[in-house]
Amino acid sequence: MYTLNLFNRDIPINSFESGRDTIELRFLSSWGGTDTKAVQLQLQLEKFEKENPGVKIINESMSGTEFLFKLKTNFAQGNDPDVFGLWPGSDIKILIKQGKVADLTGLLDSNKEWTANFGEDAWGYDQFDGRIYGLPCEIIYEGLFLNKDLFAKYGVKVPETYEELKDAVGVFKDRGIIPIAYNSTPEGTFLYQNIVMKLGGKEDTENPYKSGKINQCYIDGMKYVKELYELGAFPKDAFTIDDKTRDNLFIEKKAAMIAQGSWFIGLGSLNAEDETVDVIPFPAFNEGKSYPSSIIYGLGNGNFHMSTKAFDSYEKREMSIKLLKFLTSVETAKLFSHETGFISNIRIPEEDMQTSRLMRKGKELIADSLELVGPTDSFIDRNLWEQILVTSFPQVLEGRKTPEEVFEEMDRKAMQQ
Repeated sequence: MYTLNLFNRDIPINSFESGRDTIELRFLSSWGGTDTKAVQLQLQLEKFEKENPGVKIINESMSGTEFLFKLKTNFAQGNDPDVFGLWPGSDIKILIKQGKVADLTGLLDSNKEWTANFGEDAWGYDQFDGRIYGLPCEIIYEGLFLNKDLFAKYGVKVPETYEELKDAVGVFKDRGIIPIAYNSTPEGTFLYQNIVMKLGGKEDTENPYKSGKINQCYIDGMKYVKELYELGAFPKDAFTIDDKTRDNLFIEKKAAMIAQGSWFIGLGSLNAEDETVDVIPFPAFNEGKSYPSSIIYGLGNGNFHMSTKAFDSYEKREMSIKLLKFLTSVETAKLFSHETGFISNIRIPEEDMQTSRLMRKGKELIADSLELVGPTDSFIDRNLWEQILVTSFPQVLEGRKTPEEVFEEMDRKAMQQ
C-alpha cells in the first residue's frame, strides 16, 4: 500500500536527493549511434532535463548488436540502467524472472488517464504472469523493401511468390545489380526470419518447438536462404560487410531489394518520403502456412521499462516514473512519428498526425494483413540465436554445415545452460 500511495503523493523532488545536487538517471536503448531515432531521442532527453532542473540523463543508447550486449552486460554486473528500452522476447523475460525489471501494474492502475493513451492491443506483449512490465510505445513491422525505379528500369515484376522472387534475382544479377542486400549478422537474418514466417505461419513461427524438436519451417528457411545464395542473390562480400554497408547498398541503388523493418526509415537512413521505394509483404511460398498478406509485426525498442533497482531507490523512483511518462507522452510520440517510420502505439489525435509516405505504406501493410506474426528471433533464446544460428549462416550457405546440424548444436548448448 505504501508504494501505491507514493505514486499519488505530491512529494518534493528534493526529498529524494539525499544531499546530492543532481539526480542522475541512466537511460539505455537501441536508439543511439546510427539509429534513425537517435537525434530526436537526444533532443527529447535534453528537453526533459530543462523541464526538470537538478536532473541529469546519462544517455547510453547505442545502435545495432552493441546495444543488447551492453544492456545484458550492465545487468549482469549490477550496473542496471534506471530506464531502458527493450523489445519483447527471451531477453526481457529472463530479466523479469531474475527480478531486475519493475512491475508497473500498480503504477498504471493508479494513473488511468496516462494508461488510456496506449493502444490496448499491445499490452499483451508486456505481460508476464498477468503483470505488466513495459510501456508499449512503438509498433514495428518487417517486409521486403524494393527500389521501384530499378524494377521499372529493367522491366522486373514485383514478386508476389518465391518463384517470382527467384526470377527477379536472375534478372538483376544479369544486369549487374545486387538482387538482395544481405549480410551475415543478426540484422542480416531479417531475410531468414521473413522466410520462416511465410513458411510456418503464426502457429509454427511463434511456437518454434514441438515435442522438443524445432519446427520444419526453421530448417527449410535456412535451405531457402542457401538457394538464394547459390543463385547469386547476395553481395559478394556478404560474410564480411557490416549492417550500415548492407543498408547503403539498397539506399544507393546498388541493390534492388532488402528485408528490413520500419526502423529502417528516417534520418540517416531511408528517406521517409522517397517516392522510388516501396515495401511489400515478403513473397509467399506454395507450401507456406501463412497468408500472402502476412507480415512480421510487434513492438520495437520503444518499449520502455524501469529497473527494479530504480523503482526501489528512494532517490530515483519518482523521477524515473516522470521520465517514463515523458517518453510515452502524446507530444513525444508525435515528434518521433513525424520524422521516421515510427508507428506510435500512443493515441495521437488525428488532426495532429503528420505521417510520411512510407509510414502510411507501413500502416496499410498492417491493416491489410490477415495474420500478424511476431518477430522470429524473439521466440528462440537470443544467446543461441546470435552465438550459433547467426554465426553458422556462412557455413550453411557454403554447404559446410546443414541446417539440421545448426539446430542440433543449439539444442546441445541449451542443455548446458
